[in-house]
Amino acid sequence: MKLNRIEKIAIWCIIVLALAIWVNSRWRAWFHNAEEAGYYVALTPDRVTLTPGENFMTQRTVSWRCGKKYETSYLRLVHDGDTTTINANGKTVLAYDKKDEFYAAHINDLKDSIYRYQVVTGNKASQWFTLRMPKPNTNTRQFIYFGDVQDTIGGTSKQIFDNLYQRYPNADFWACGGDLIEHATDEYWNYLYQSTDSILAKMPLINATGNHDYLKLLYQLINPRWVNAFVYPSNGAKTAIGKSYFIDLPNLRMIVLDTNGIQDSFTLTSQYVWLRRILRTSGNKWKVVMMHHPIYSVRKGRDNTMIRNTFLPLIKKYGVQLVLEGHDHNYARYIPNKGTTPVFLISYMSPKSYTRIKPYKGMKVIQERRFYQVIDYTPNEMKIRAYYAMSDSLVDAINITRR
Repeated sequence: MKLNRIEKIAIWCIIVLALAIWVNSRWRAWFHNAEEAGYYVALTPDRVTLTPGENFMTQRTVSWRCGKKYETSYLRLVHDGDTTTINANGKTVLAYDKKDEFYAAHINDLKDSIYRYQVVTGNKASQWFTLRMPKPNTNTRQFIYFGDVQDTIGGTSKQIFDNLYQRYPNADFWACGGDLIEHATDEYWNYLYQSTDSILAKMPLINATGNHDYLKLLYQLINPRWVNAFVYPSNGAKTAIGKSYFIDLPNLRMIVLDTNGIQDSFTLTSQYVWLRRILRTSGNKWKVVMMHHPIYSVRKGRDNTMIRNTFLPLIKKYGVQLVLEGHDHNYARYIPNKGTTPVFLISYMSPKSYTRIKPYKGMKVIQERRFYQVIDYTPNEMKIRAYYAMSDSLVDAINITRR
């Protein structure tokens, strides 16, 4: 049936109207950024954060914030009565039209020992912190994983963080699958460091970028506070330096992807080529990949097809045993090929829970709770235990044995 001119115009009007309604419904999710409020300049060093270098056993980086302009800054490291001074690099960071000066000091050639350190900017010094390096010959190693935290101001994340630090004092590190904070504003950054107290200055954090760590624009940009608070090795994809990276431990390579930074074919290809090379050249017995967006999503209305089609073939081909994910605010454990790896694990620690979809066959899904995972591994076995964060009750367990 041939349409006349008026009928064609009417159809196009309906299409444009429907498109406008759809864009309007998604506008806040795509482009809304919370307003900056409650901002203050750090008069003494604060937000002291400990992150590992590429070689987990010998390298650490300490970052902090102080003032609005550069001053000579350094880190004092004390070991066996000797004090070493390590110069820090400074960077002026502009976010939400607010200016901060961030610093980072890189420590190399650390040994199996306990150190003390403090950071100094100008004539202002932080408190002293303990830096405990892991023993190299330990057969069983442990780390803690949690997904999105995204706590509300005045929430209960401090209770959870304190409990994790007390229950698992010998963990090598904490790993977060992104979205440590609800909004990328100074108010929420302050709340994060209030909630963690001084834990982030003592427990190494391996962190992935999440969508709440980005500023929502036509082409999304990472909040500059993120890359200067969490200073990671520059061994990642060229389009995601400091946001994609890998860290080597005895028998384990921890690989972090920046899935929120994949916004075009160029950034996608860059991380694909990098991941292929990092997996292909790894001689580690265990390969763990961590990223924010799940390959097998469990939230209603989501299906990360591009991420699944791009990275899943590499994960399978190069023998990744464990994939740690977040974003969907449900707990999910999935083994597509029963009896073998990889194991896909989605977790979250946020008070927000989302509606789940019908899970894939064989997938275990739990919602409306908050979780953390304790992962212990030896050269030949990895044990993953999932707990309710508010009660420490065991809810899921799985062992992976290397043949």
